[in-house]
Amino acid sequence: MKPFLSLLLGLLLFSGSTLTAQKKDFNINGFIKDAITGEELAGTNILLYKDSLSTQNPPFTGTASNRFGYYVIPSLSTGKYYLVIRHLGYKVFLTEVEITGKRNSENVSVELQPENIELGEVIVKGERKNKVNASTIDISPELLTKLPSLTGEVDLFKTLELLPGVNKSSDISSGLYVRGGSPDQTLTLVDGVIVYNPAHLGNIASTFNSGAISNIKLIKGAFPAEYGGRLSSVLDIKLRSGTKEKEKGDIGLGLINSFAAFEGPLGEKSTYMISGRTMYYDVLQKNFDNNSSVPRYNFHDINAKINYVFSGRSAFSISGMYSKDHAYSPSVSGEKDYDIEWQNINLSLNWIQVNMKALLLNSVLSYTNYKFSSKIGVNPYSVTSYTYYSNPNLVDLNFKQNAEVRWHQNHTLKLGFDIVLHTYNLLYSDAYSVVLETDPFVGKDLQEIESALYFQNESVFFNQLHTNAGIRFYYFGDGKLFGAEPRLSASYNFTPNFTLKGAFAIVHQFLHLITRNDITLPTDFWYPSTDSIQPSRSTQYVIGFDSYWFGRSYSFTVEGFYRDMKNLYEFKNASQLNPYSDSIEDQLINGQGEAYGLEFFLNKQKGRLTGWIGYTISASVRQFDQLNNGAKFYSKYDRRHDISFVLSYQPMKNLSIGLTWVYASGQRYSLPPGQFIFNPIGTGGAEEIQYNYTGINKQMFPDYHKLDVNTSYTFKWLDDEFKVYINLYNIYNKHNVFAQYVVSKENENGEQIPVLKRITLFPFIPSAGISVRF
Repeated sequence: MKPFLSLLLGLLLFSGSTLTAQKKDFNINGFIKDAITGEELAGTNILLYKDSLSTQNPPFTGTASNRFGYYVIPSLSTGKYYLVIRHLGYKVFLTEVEITGKRNSENVSVELQPENIELGEVIVKGERKNKVNASTIDISPELLTKLPSLTGEVDLFKTLELLPGVNKSSDISSGLYVRGGSPDQTLTLVDGVIVYNPAHLGNIASTFNSGAISNIKLIKGAFPAEYGGRLSSVLDIKLRSGTKEKEKGDIGLGLINSFAAFEGPLGEKSTYMISGRTMYYDVLQKNFDNNSSVPRYNFHDINAKINYVFSGRSAFSISGMYSKDHAYSPSVSGEKDYDIEWQNINLSLNWIQVNMKALLLNSVLSYTNYKFSSKIGVNPYSVTSYTYYSNPNLVDLNFKQNAEVRWHQNHTLKLGFDIVLHTYNLLYSDAYSVVLETDPFVGKDLQEIESALYFQNESVFFNQLHTNAGIRFYYFGDGKLFGAEPRLSASYNFTPNFTLKGAFAIVHQFLHLITRNDITLPTDFWYPSTDSIQPSRSTQYVIGFDSYWFGRSYSFTVEGFYRDMKNLYEFKNASQLNPYSDSIEDQLINGQGEAYGLEFFLNKQKGRLTGWIGYTISASVRQFDQLNNGAKFYSKYDRRHDISFVLSYQPMKNLSIGLTWVYASGQRYSLPPGQFIFNPIGTGGAEEIQYNYTGINKQMFPDYHKLDVNTSYTFKWLDDEFKVYINLYNIYNKHNVFAQYVVSKENENGEQIPVLKRITLFPFIPSAGISVRF
């Protein structure tokens, strides 16, 4: 382990010293921020003119700020320059910069003033930079406020589910099912920190307050080398730091939930932001519909961040997140059929700095704790295939160091390393007993080290070809798991309105989420790679095009994808999870799979009426030699057809209407046609009821579809901004089945008879509320 860590540190330091020892050229760099809130402005256009500012000639060069609001223009000679900085919704900033040669770097950090007027003719002209990344979508947080949501507030995950390739087959999914992948195959980062379960039940909201989001990036496949440890996709989220202007707050009260958020300055150089939410849906259920079979559900969460700016070259932040969910069945005769809860705790320290050679360094130290508990058949009559208990506790201590330098006008190099200490406390059983929660001799404890080192270079050739080439080296466990992952993506602008794009990547995943095909309720079984449990491996290919019509008011995107997967794991037939033995790995079998499909996306981007239509046709297949007689079968994440229709209309300045309609093929599941009773040999063993399966995931729930509408109106009163909203969730009350389970009931003859129960989560729910921002 020590030699590998030394190699990581040595390579990074060598690369950094090499980059900073370039030839004696000069650069201009800095951060672009909002002058009122102090938030970094990603994607700001920076144009540089040499000697004089002439709108008749193209700029000498230009660039755009990254996700930290940072920019650098390298390879400059001495002389006089004019810097023009533009960002939509802000006043244009113009300044003169003279490079005298006395220092290598000129720091020009700028705070742009918001401009709440309709933009007229732009007098500064520059060549539009086309940079299209395959399978990558940047989402504006402002879009989220215009779409329907059950809770009446900003709803990130429900919006992501409306995009092609992101499946929404039921109301139970907690996490993203991207291109046939399971939720654990999506890497979710919040300020650079991994979140294992980033959504509340049914994805009705994310576990972090979406109103605190500054930047959102979703990469649906073949992601670059800076990301790793997951097979499917990346969701990279950056939280806001809080306004530096004055104390501000946002409080909302609703029928089923309430929320509050506060932010403001903590002196001249620091700011804070804190927000929290609570949902009390189960309280209404108990008081107004106590006989309903709809699951009882509640959650609460809190997010906080403190940011301190040392200078124009350095900033430090501390952020934390806590969330807890609880879903349980209505009590019948004092008993529960299921009881499921999970909890996230995340803490992180983030330090961003720029050295005199314009090398951007981002250091992150973080702590992550994820707890999950699934009790199915809380008071079972006997052990059956449908009783189950899991209680994993995952703890990570992580340090990562990233570096970024624009070493040439058309080339940006990123490199870094990542070291994680994983601690896994794992407890699983065929049935729940209260004794298991306190017995110190049950379960299994594991500790593993995961490390990675990456290099990637983003390049532009002939102003038309954009490439991202990189490689990621990984290390896991006791040193036997070590290898490299090449990554490559490219886009070519044939015309200003047509771009061809493609990508290729090899990725590995070292922590496996193994779910039961015979139980559709959450059964999170997390297990790391070991000597006998190999890391999952995937090779991914993406190809597609982007086109723009009618002055770029409309865009049309088509993407095809293919992903093969090795070392996937499932439970073997008639598996037995004994919490007192060390035989968990013996219950798992190795297989493979593939996912492929085609996505279509038509988007209207301008005007009072905006929205999109998305359609995905795809398949997700698995094959295990010891399951289903070795024949291929469709995975539970297979969704053949997926359609989303999104509409946002603003008839007047203060009134907005949002509408969404979704359709998806039903979730696949396994249903046994019969059962048998197993009597253990000897004395003292309890009889077990087992179910006889003839195939895996051959059945499907009915197709999933629903319509949601949101209307919101904002007004000012006593200098404060109020917002009134009305949400109509699942308007035509479609009873979408999200789960089923079997319970044993005693008949009049004293025999245990299996009974199949199907449940839906959210019927038609009208909700309303009011919030005030001050």
